[in-house]
Amino acid sequence: MSQATQSPAKQTHHLRIWLVVGACLIYCVLLRVLPYALTAIGAQNDWFSQNFPWSLTPILAVGMFAGALFTNRYAAAGLLLAALIASDVGIWLASGHIDWAFYPGTPFNYLCLLGTILLGYVLRNDRSWIKPIGMGVLASVAYFLVSNFGSWLTLAEYTKDVSGLIQCYVSALPFFRNLLAGTCLGSVVLFCPLLLNAVAPIQEQGGQLEQTGSSTTR
Repeated sequence: MSQATQSPAKQTHHLRIWLVVGACLIYCVLLRVLPYALTAIGAQNDWFSQNFPWSLTPILAVGMFAGALFTNRYAAAGLLLAALIASDVGIWLASGHIDWAFYPGTPFNYLCLLGTILLGYVLRNDRSWIKPIGMGVLASVAYFLVSNFGSWLTLAEYTKDVSGLIQCYVSALPFFRNLLAGTCLGSVVLFCPLLLNAVAPIQEQGGQLEQTGSSTTR
């Protein structure tokens, strides 16, 4: 169905989904690039460097939210992938180090983040907080396990044995704690029933909302 033949209400709900997901992804990109940009302009101090909450981001929750509300999973994945690439390019430009942005383990990170689209698809007809938060915990654990396995596999600083793998996971625990907190907080906010009903009313799902999402492919 083309955009021209959609009802005004259907177009409004479709636009709201794009705006909310887009705004959340812009926030995640800025949050990730911020410390590198501050360093580039000389605004960082020792306290900031030591206390910046690395990985405290709702990016996994945003991916699940996009997967839950976009009928077209390719559109959701494309939007998320564009945000990930934009953040890495921002880190590269701000730091001057391409290897800080695009390093050998980057594909593992991208794979984990894109996987949240599939988790979100499971939440399409769920309007409670319990399942999204549970999925957020699952996504955080999966990201921790897979991304750090990729780091251990590709980075020379870790020995390629069990002790090196354990060292990699142990060193990543502070980042996991922040990622888990950011994901759970993001899930609570994005999957709040009030927000879901405002962005995509339940009566529009399955029928009208499905048609709105599918129009992005035509």
